[in-house]
Amino acid sequence: MTKRNSPNCIKSNRNYTVIDVSEALGVHPKTVRNWLRVGLPVVDDKRPLLINGADLKVYLKQKRKAVMFECKEHEMCCFRCKQAVKPNVESVNFIAKAAGMAHMTGLCDECGCRMNKYVSWRKVNDIWLELEGKLPIAEKHLILRGQNLLNCPFNGVFSDEK
Repeated sequence: MTKRNSPNCIKSNRNYTVIDVSEALGVHPKTVRNWLRVGLPVVDDKRPLLINGADLKVYLKQKRKAVMFECKEHEMCCFRCKQAVKPNVESVNFIAKAAGMAHMTGLCDECGCRMNKYVSWRKVNDIWLELEGKLPIAEKHLILRGQNLLNCPFNGVFSDEK
């Protein structure tokens, strides 16, 4: 897996040499020279080549955006197929996380590759309906890590129903 080059390591008001950029981002100097050849602008043609920090930040953000996919709520990004696809309904799991988030995992319908996505816990039922899953969400599709739902105990019966 490749390392993401974070533009947060670069200061906008500073000029960098090729070696400075490679040390700041943790990449090889030849990688930076390849970026220059592909389209990263330089300050002038004199040696050493100077790269403006603001230009470098913009270049890294554009480079990262080119890799991202636009997904709908019920779709996930498959990096093997290189597109947004609907996961296989039988393989979808929602894992509750902190701060109202859910970790959605599933398998790609086309290639069988594993996919991950973080969604809001409030949208889990809407996503499940879009995937044409059977209602209510089966217990096997919902993994709660040490958290009990206050309004819906799966393994028990309400005290007033006994």
